Amino acid sequence: MLARMNVKPISLWREFNDMENWLSAANGQPEADSPWVPTVDVIEQQDQYVLKADLPGIDRKDIEITFEEGALTLKGERSESVESDQDGYQRIERSYGRFQRTFRMPENIDADAITAKSEQGVLEVRVPKQEKAQKKIEVR
Repeated sequence: MLARMNVKPISLWREFNDMENWLSAANGQPEADSPWVPTVDVIEQQDQYVLKADLPGIDRKDIEITFEEGALTLKGERSESVESDQDGYQRIERSYGRFQRTFRMPENIDADAITAKSEQGVLEVRVPKQEKAQKKIEVR
C-alpha cells in the first residue's frame, strides 16, 4: 500500500534555503538575515589574491577592512535614501543596511602589504603572498 505524502513545495524550498544558509555561515559567509550582501570575486594570482567587491553607493570612508588571525573582513553600510514621487507610488528594489563579509586567507599572506582602493563602486583589495621561509639544516 502506498503512503500518501502531504508535501508543500514552498516548505521544501524554505528547508533547502535554511540548510544552504547554515552551510554558508559555517564557511564564513554572511548570514541570510543580513539586509544585503555585496557580491565579491576572489582571484588567486601567482603573487597575490585580489578581492573585488561591488559596493555601489558606499563612500570609501564608510568601508572598514581588517585582517586578524588569518581572516580578512570587509564591513560597511549603505544608507537608505528614500524619495517619493508626486503620485505617492513608491517602489524600492535596492537593499540597504550594514554588511560584513569575512574571508579565511591562507597562511602565506603578507599582512603588512595589503592594499585597497575604491573606484566607481568597486572595492579592490590586494593581498600579497609572501615566500615561505625555508631553512636548510645541515646534518652533522
